Amino acid sequence: MENKSLFANLAQLITQDKKFSFTILSYISVLAIFINLSLTPTPIIGTPATIIYLLVNSTFLGNALFQDEKLLIKLLLGNLLLIVILTLTGLTIMILYNLDTLRTAMVLSIVTLITSTLNKRMKPRNATK
Repeated sequence: MENKSLFANLAQLITQDKKFSFTILSYISVLAIFINLSLTPTPIIGTPATIIYLLVNSTFLGNALFQDEKLLIKLLLGNLLLIVILTLTGLTIMILYNLDTLRTAMVLSIVTLITSTLNKRMKPRNATK
């Protein structure tokens, strides 16, 4: 019997994303970040929501684009790529409009859509090892 770590099991659950449960979790974290930014700016709400958002979407990107790497490398490269995509999307929104709280939530939602779609499209080609 193969002994996997808790993180490896969590990464496998995230990349399988049955019934879009982790995509929905990512959108819920975007909503929590939006509510935190607009109503009650507190780190008690913002920090866990941001960690969940980064973990889910980094795992999506890492699995979709770096299938031949080890799990930690997938997460690190996925996190780096997620930050780049967030920066480019935020810059585009900032150039076209004023980047405020609502548009920040829009940027996070767009990036969630991109990462979830990439994960779903690449899943048949590469399952998490």
